[in-house]
Amino acid sequence: MAPLTQNGRYRHWMAGLGVAVLGVTVSLWLAWQQADSVAQVGRARFMQEARGFADALSQRIEGHTEVVNGLRGLFTANPHLTRLEFERAASDLEVGQRYPGVRNLSFTRWVPGAERAAYEARVRADTSLTSQGYPNFTIRPPGERAEYFVAEYLWPMAGNEGVLGFDISSQPTNLAAMQYSRDSGHTVVSAPFDLLQEETHRQGFVIRVPVFDYTAGTPEPRFLGAVASTIRVYDLVQALGSQGLLNGIVVSMADHGSVRAGSADTTVRPLLAQSSAALPGAQPFVRDLQVHDRRWRLTFYPARSFLSPTEARLPVLVGLGGALVSLLLASTVGLLVRQRTLALVRAQVSDDARRESEERFHALFNQASVGVALLDTTTGRFLRVNQRYCDIVGYSPDEMAALHVQALIHPDDLEADTQHLERLKKGEVPEYRLEKRYLHKSGHIVWVDLTVSPMWVPGARPDHHIAVVQDITARKRMEDTLRSNEHRLRGILERLPMGLCLVQTDGRISFRNDRYVQICGYTAQDVPDVETWWQRAYPDESERTAVHDAWRQAAKQAVAGDGVIPAREYTIRCADGTRRPVEVSGVVVEGGHLVTMQDLSQRKAAEEEINNLAYYDPLTRLPNRRLLMDRLQQALATSARHQRSGALLLLDLDNFKTLNETRGHDSGDNLLLQVAHRLRNCVHEDDTVARQGGDEFVVVLEDLGDNPEEAAARSEEVGQRILTALREPYVLNGAAHHSSLSMGVTIFSGMRETVDELLKRADLALYQAKNAGRDTLRFYDPQMQAAVSARAALELDMRIGLAQGQFELYYQPQIDRGRITGAEALLRWRHPRDGFVSPAHFIPLAEETGLILPLGEWVLQAACAQLARWARHADLAGLGLAVNVSPRQFHQAGFVAQVLAALASSGAQGPQLKLELTEGLLLQDVEDTIEKMGQLKGYGVGFSLDDFGTGYSSLAYLKRLPLDQLKIDQSFVRDVLTDPNDAAIARTVVALGTSLGLRVIAEGVETEAQREFLERHHCHAWQGYLFSPPVPVAEFEALVRKTNGVDAQDPQDAHGAHGA
Repeated sequence: MAPLTQNGRYRHWMAGLGVAVLGVTVSLWLAWQQADSVAQVGRARFMQEARGFADALSQRIEGHTEVVNGLRGLFTANPHLTRLEFERAASDLEVGQRYPGVRNLSFTRWVPGAERAAYEARVRADTSLTSQGYPNFTIRPPGERAEYFVAEYLWPMAGNEGVLGFDISSQPTNLAAMQYSRDSGHTVVSAPFDLLQEETHRQGFVIRVPVFDYTAGTPEPRFLGAVASTIRVYDLVQALGSQGLLNGIVVSMADHGSVRAGSADTTVRPLLAQSSAALPGAQPFVRDLQVHDRRWRLTFYPARSFLSPTEARLPVLVGLGGALVSLLLASTVGLLVRQRTLALVRAQVSDDARRESEERFHALFNQASVGVALLDTTTGRFLRVNQRYCDIVGYSPDEMAALHVQALIHPDDLEADTQHLERLKKGEVPEYRLEKRYLHKSGHIVWVDLTVSPMWVPGARPDHHIAVVQDITARKRMEDTLRSNEHRLRGILERLPMGLCLVQTDGRISFRNDRYVQICGYTAQDVPDVETWWQRAYPDESERTAVHDAWRQAAKQAVAGDGVIPAREYTIRCADGTRRPVEVSGVVVEGGHLVTMQDLSQRKAAEEEINNLAYYDPLTRLPNRRLLMDRLQQALATSARHQRSGALLLLDLDNFKTLNETRGHDSGDNLLLQVAHRLRNCVHEDDTVARQGGDEFVVVLEDLGDNPEEAAARSEEVGQRILTALREPYVLNGAAHHSSLSMGVTIFSGMRETVDELLKRADLALYQAKNAGRDTLRFYDPQMQAAVSARAALELDMRIGLAQGQFELYYQPQIDRGRITGAEALLRWRHPRDGFVSPAHFIPLAEETGLILPLGEWVLQAACAQLARWARHADLAGLGLAVNVSPRQFHQAGFVAQVLAALASSGAQGPQLKLELTEGLLLQDVEDTIEKMGQLKGYGVGFSLDDFGTGYSSLAYLKRLPLDQLKIDQSFVRDVLTDPNDAAIARTVVALGTSLGLRVIAEGVETEAQREFLERHHCHAWQGYLFSPPVPVAEFEALVRKTNGVDAQDPQDAHGAHGA
C-alpha cells in the first residue's frame, strides 16, 4: 500500500483504468455466456416439449394396450364370446371418445386350412347381431393356405366393412406380428402398414394380444386368435396435438424394426411425415421409443423460438449493463483501494476468529444429514457444497464447483424454480420451499425437497443463497404407485356393471360411478349428499322416514358386526320422475361406507313375463290350464265353506280345425282372440274365463245359489248367453266368418268332487253336445260316465288279453258247388271272467284306440301259420283263408312288409291268403290302396271286396282295383226272397262280377231257399249258418274231411288241429 499512497494520484487512476478494461472484457464474456445460457434455455424448453409429447405418446399407447388386454380378458373368461357380446363390450369402452386414433377393435380368428369351409358357413349363419347374418362372408384374399388369420369381429362395423373376412396373411408385417404373438404369448405391435379404409395418411399399426382357450381340455391352451386394436398414427398424433402437446414443435416418426432377440428386421418404415416446416437451421432432437417389441424414432424440430422477446435481448442488455458497471467500478476503484488498507487491518484482527468459526462451520456443514449448498445468486454457480448434497446428485465436490445449478434442474421444473428465485432476489419472500426434480449424474431423476434462504445484508440485494435439499425420491415413488393404483381402481369402479358410490362419515358422496348415475340419474350437482338423495328418492315423507330408519339400523348393525349391510330391495324415484326397483347393499370402509346399487327393472320385468307365461295363455292373455286348476280348487273350497253351488262350463269351437286348414293359423288365432273377448263380456268380472288349450275354453261360475237346481238354471242362462254371443259373425281379414261352439256343463257343490273329476264330467257333457249336432249345451249325465268307465275297463282288458293270448281264430267254411274251398278267419276273444266277448263290442273300440293294429298283425300271423300247417296235409293243402283287414291297418306305412313278413316267417303260400277289404277303405286314399294291392298281388295274395253294395260303390274304382272276388253283403241275402230290391241287387252284383271276371261269394246264407236262389242266378260260392257257424280249427278240419269225402284223420292232422 505504501507505493500507492506515495504516488496515489497516478497509480490510483492506473488501477482504475485496469479495472475498466477488465470490466469491459468481463462484460463481453458475460454477454456471450448469457447468449449461450439463453440459447440453452430455448433448447431446454424445446426438448421439454418434445419429451412431453414422447411421454404422452407412450402413455397413450399404454392406454390402447389396456383396452386390448381388457377385451382379451373377455375371451379368456368366455372362449365362445359371441359377436353381439363383443359389440356390447367394445361399445361400453367408449373408445371413440377416450382413445382417439382407434380405427377399429377386432378379433382375428385362427382358422386351419382344413376348416375354412365350415368356418365361412358358421359366420354366414351368425345372426347374433343382425337377423340376416352375413350371407356374402368369405375369406379374402382368395386362395388355399395352410392357415388363415381372419378378421371376424369388428367394432365399429361402419367404415370397416372392407376389413371383415380379411386374411392378414397378405400383409407380411402384420402376419409376422401375429405369428410372433401366438408363439410367444406376448403383446406385440405390427410394423406400420397402409389402412385399407383410409385415403390419406394411411399409415397405421396394430396392437395385438394372443387369445388362448384354457378350458379346451388339452395339455396346452388352445390358440383361438388375437384381439387387436388398429390405430391410425395421424389421428393419434393429432389428438395429442389438440391437447397442446405439439406447441411450437413439428415431429416425424419412423419404425426402425423389431427389438426381439435374434430379429434381423432393420428396415426403416415411415410412420408419420413431417407435417410442417421447421425453423431454418434448427437442430433436431431425436428420441427413440420402444413400443412393445418395436423401436420407433421420433425426430423433433422447433417450429418457432421458445424465447420471449425480452429473453432474446437479454445478452445485449447484459453486455451494455456490464460495460456501464465497469466504468462505474473504475471510478470508484481509487476509493476502494484506499479503503482496502483499512479493511485489511481490520480483517487481520478478526481473521483468526473467523478461521476458527469457519472450521466449526465446515465440520457442521459436511456432517449435516441434509444436502447444503452455497450458491451465487446471480450466476447460479455452486460456491460450497457438502458431501450429502454431492451424494444426492452423484457428483464430487470438485465437479459441483464447475456446474451451473440449472444443469441439475429437470427442464420441466426450471421455470418454476427461476420464478421463485426472482421473487427471492426482489425481496418479495424471505425464503421459499418446493419439491422439484434433479438430474442425477447417471441420468435418472432424483426428487428433492428444496428450501432456499438468502444471505444478505439489510438494505442490500442478496448475492448468495443457501440451498438445503432432502432426497424424497422414495416417497415420490410411493406416491406415484398409490396414485397409479388409485387411478386403476377408479377405472375398475367406473366400469363395474353395478352402481357404486362412496359415502363419507359426514354424509357427503365423494364418489359415484357412471352406472350409479345411469340407474338413478342423480349427478354430483343434483345430489351432493345422502340426505338430499333420500329426499329426492323418496319424496313422500312418511315412506322416506320408514325406509331411511331401516337403512340406518342395518348400517349400525354392520358397524357392530361383520361390516356388511345386507342387500335389500327398494323402489326409488329417479331424476326423470320414474320409479325404479333397485337392490342396495353396502360395506363399511374406513371413513364411511361403500354402497352398491343394482337395477332390478329387467329382472322384475322378466319375473312378470315368466309369471304371465306360467299362468296365462300367451295369445288370449286368459288364465291357462295351470292357473285354471288353482282357481277351480279355490272355487271348490269357497263353495264348501259357504254352502253355495257353482258351475264349470267346458267350451269347444266347432270346426275350428277346418278354419286353420283352409284360411291359415293367423285367421285361427284372430278368431280365438275375438272369442276370448266375447267370453269376458258374457260373464261377471269375478268369474274365471280360461283357455285350456287349442280351441277349448273353460268358464268357472261361482255363487250361483244354495242348491244345484238353482245353479243349473243360472248356469244354463249364462251358457245360452255365451252361445248367442258367439253365433254372431266374426271379421277375419276383412271378411265375415260364422262360427259356433259346443258346451258341456257340470254343477259342483262343496268339496265332494275333485278338480279332475269335474273336468272329466264337463268333457263328457261336451261330448254329448257334439253328438247332439253341435252349437248347443248339455249337462253332465251320470249314465254316460258309467258307459265311459266300462269302455275304459274294456280297453284295459283288451290290452291284457292281447298280451296274455286270450284271442283266437274261428273259421267259417266257404262252399263252392258243394265242396269246402276255404274259410273266413274270424277273431274271437275268450275273456277269463266274462267268457266270449262279442266282436261287435271290442272291434269298434279297437279301431278307435289303435289296438286294431297289433290285433290285425296277430291275426295275419296266426292265419299264415295255419295255412302253413294245412299245406303239410294233402287233404287240406288246397284250402284258402280270407282275413279281414281294417282301413287303419291297411293304410299304415309298413302294411305290405307286415303281410310279406307273416308269409315268410310261417312258410305259407301267397295264393292261399285272401285279404278282405271294405268299401270304406277305398275312400281314404285310392292311389295308396291300388299301389299296395299291386305289390301284394305280385306275391300271389288275393283280394276280396267285402260288404259290396253297402257303401259308396264306384265302378271306376272297381275297374282299377286288382280284385279277385266280390262278396254280397248278408243284409241283401237275408231278404232276398221277400224284398224285390234286395233280390235285384243280388242278381246285379253277380252279373257285375261275372262281367268283370271276378268270382262272387254270398255271406249270411241261413236257409236252403236262399242258397237255391243264389244257385239259380249263378252264384255258386257261399257261407253262412246254413252250413256252419264259425268254429274252432279242429271242428273246421273235421267238416272239410267229411264234406270233401275224407273220413279219416291221421295223427299229424290231429296234432296240427290241436296246435291251432
